[in-house]
Amino acid sequence: MNKDYKMKLSFNMILYFLVLILKYFFKYPEIYFALYLTAGIYKADPRLGFLSNFLDLTIFFEILTLLGIIFLVLKRKINVIPISIRILGVYILFISLGIIGLLYTPAPGYGTDKILRFLFITSPGFFISLILFKNRETYKRFMSIFIILAIIMTLDIITGGLSPGQIGFGTALGSNYLAVGRISGIALLYSMSFLLLNRKFLSKMLFFLILVIFIFNMFISGGRGPLLALGLSIFLISMYLLTQFKFKDKDLVIEKRKAKFFYLILNICFSSLIVILIFKSYFETIFFRLSLLERLSGESIEERLRLYETAIKSIDNAFNFIFGWGIGGFSALYKGHDELRIYPHNIFLEIISELGFLGLFSFLIILIHSLSTAFNNLKISKTEEDFFLSLSYISGLFFMLFNSSFSGDINDNRLLFVFLGLVYSYRRILRHGKNQNLSHNYSSFSF
Repeated sequence: MNKDYKMKLSFNMILYFLVLILKYFFKYPEIYFALYLTAGIYKADPRLGFLSNFLDLTIFFEILTLLGIIFLVLKRKINVIPISIRILGVYILFISLGIIGLLYTPAPGYGTDKILRFLFITSPGFFISLILFKNRETYKRFMSIFIILAIIMTLDIITGGLSPGQIGFGTALGSNYLAVGRISGIALLYSMSFLLLNRKFLSKMLFFLILVIFIFNMFISGGRGPLLALGLSIFLISMYLLTQFKFKDKDLVIEKRKAKFFYLILNICFSSLIVILIFKSYFETIFFRLSLLERLSGESIEERLRLYETAIKSIDNAFNFIFGWGIGGFSALYKGHDELRIYPHNIFLEIISELGFLGLFSFLIILIHSLSTAFNNLKISKTEEDFFLSLSYISGLFFMLFNSSFSGDINDNRLLFVFLGLVYSYRRILRHGKNQNLSHNYSSFSF
């Protein structure tokens, strides 16, 4: 065996193992995508402090996601999803308004940081979700990561020590109470879909137990926003499905899949009541904060009311009404200083105060078109699988929309943009997916 042949053989072997590693390492980029979106929740965990010196987990998992997508595109496993050019144009206009806003914002330091985060952390979530989910299994794996993460947060809360009658927020993995509420809320909505899709009794019981655990998380965290957002999301979805009931020969006919959903909602409501009765001494914080909300009192509520008032008053002339104060400008308007991360805690007021009517109009076009497409996806879902998976991202979209109306800035609510992209991604699955796992025929029954 000559030297050249040995070198060629060695090179081929290295190339083979490299391809083999890439094949499995980038086989499921949706897992990295979920970890990228939630990295801000766990990367502050002191137990991962050794990584912070040389690695940013958000950027790390974002790069892995992008590499995985490139790898699958090259293998022709996924294709770029066709999306309305008008919606894409509106989204580009929205981004452009933020960039142009740097020219006149009174907070160029904070504004620059904010637009860079939107360009390289938040917006990729929207565009990646457009092309990443090539089939139902891909989306299910993405959903599973949120459930696993929420379970880990539960274990961290429990092992961290719980005391009845204690006033304090429930935190986990180095994140704040809002993160616990948000991840648990999304995981709860996802678990509902998995429970409804499972036919095995033991699997159903397992997911129902997980649901109860996530209900506990929502209350123990102490966050009003996520809890209210969850309730409003489920309520709106329920009201929509109620409008879809049909009458036949004066009898109410309900599709089996819709009946399953309402039966589960009743069980969740009953279970929530049981959890509250059993653990009410652990939920003093959320009860106290909800009572403040009822009276519109408390430091947090009063501060938010001042923020809302400032945002509304900011559009006091024609220029500010049309173009706003520029990206990040609200912080300087409210406190008079740059580089202070201050925002109205309401995405609509944040956008109109910083990007004006043009920015808000652009965002509303994207939102309304996405919601319209999402509900149309639900209508054309022929299988239980598609119906319940569609419910999961629609309820997730509502959940994040309501959360963005209570707390966080536009970058804190990046998951909202992910759900907006998911709507169009699942549209492709419905139109072109061939792997229908369940029968198209469903029984109905009358009352």
